Amino acid sequence: MAITENPLCLLFNAAFRRYSLMIGMNIIPLSSLRIYLLRLTGVRVGTGCYIGFNVMPDTNYPELISIGDNVTISHNCVIIAHTQTPARSRLSTLYQHKNPVHIGNGSWIGMNSIILPGAVISDHCFIGAGSVVTSNMPTMYLCAGNPCKPVKPLSL
Repeated sequence: MAITENPLCLLFNAAFRRYSLMIGMNIIPLSSLRIYLLRLTGVRVGTGCYIGFNVMPDTNYPELISIGDNVTISHNCVIIAHTQTPARSRLSTLYQHKNPVHIGNGSWIGMNSIILPGAVISDHCFIGAGSVVTSNMPTMYLCAGNPCKPVKPLSL
């Protein structure tokens, strides 16, 4: 059995990823160090990005999250790439899935937004504060709400 297949090693890696993200994303003072932590735990992050405090990526499947270049993710945002639970229930058999999340180049995610599994935020898209993104958002649009919907095109 390879080291990476050892259940104890997998458990340790998962715990390290989860707790380092939970603590680090709150106390690390520089965005560049928070980006380093995200990359270290498996999130793909482009160049020139800003990541605010308390941004919480999916700790179970961080490798399913990709963030383009020059993206701003404001404070207290959550990016979720899976819907799963270890509890045995009828609902858990219906909703056990994982879907990648992509945030395009030059996009800006407003404070306290939630990005759900399978969401694609296109390039240069502005997501208003407190939005819940459940689907694909178009390029060069201001999008907002719960659920998040395109509000108006942006012009540069």
